[in-house]
Amino acid sequence: MASSALRWGSKATSQVVRQLRERPRDAAPPPEPTHVLLSNVPRTATPADIRRLCAKHKAVHVSRVAIDYHRFTPTGRAWLTITSPNFAQNTAKSLNRSMLGASTIASHPADPSAKTRPPFRTRGTKGRLEAAERGLVMGMGPDGGVSNQGRNVVIYGMPGKMTPESLREYLKSFKLAGSEGGQKEIIKLEVPEVQRVTFISRYFVRTSSISEAHRLVRRVHMTFFQSDIHGTRYPIRAQVLY
Repeated sequence: MASSALRWGSKATSQVVRQLRERPRDAAPPPEPTHVLLSNVPRTATPADIRRLCAKHKAVHVSRVAIDYHRFTPTGRAWLTITSPNFAQNTAKSLNRSMLGASTIASHPADPSAKTRPPFRTRGTKGRLEAAERGLVMGMGPDGGVSNQGRNVVIYGMPGKMTPESLREYLKSFKLAGSEGGQKEIIKLEVPEVQRVTFISRYFVRTSSISEAHRLVRRVHMTFFQSDIHGTRYPIRAQVLY
């Protein structure tokens, strides 16, 4: 009888051990968010505007502000980097339903996901070089996936067959950034698949300073490319990337 109980006990113990081994381990808790996502941000807002909003509402734990872009067009969202996860919830609460211009801001703790964050290959000097060589500067996510905010300009409306060299000649009166670190000054942006047939092109231009970027935009925005030759065929739009 004792022998039978011992065998049953050994069998039961083995089953328990097997169940414990087969039970999936508890996943590690997700990291606390260190970002706050603002929605319904005016598309003309700059990081400086958002910093003033933070100061007004005593959101003092914001270390960085990044405008969110889709193909270098503001999405109406912005990302705030918080100095510690402990302050994300309070920061979001203090800014929620605040007013920026005529817009009511919505905010909540979040982290840039793979869908809103630029691909890792575009980060770092090597990644940016590879992206430039392959024309993969897509302008997606926080900061549009590029560095040197305030010194970069996107120009729309140039002739479709125009080359970066031709645009450099057209912009010869402006101070460009140079090729430090192997980065290109002018990159022709890819055309979306749905717009493969197009007669205009877009360019990403790196200037030498914030003031030069603004000077370039003031001079060329809402003008016509070589109007003496093409008339009003190529209206130009230009914007500073923040």
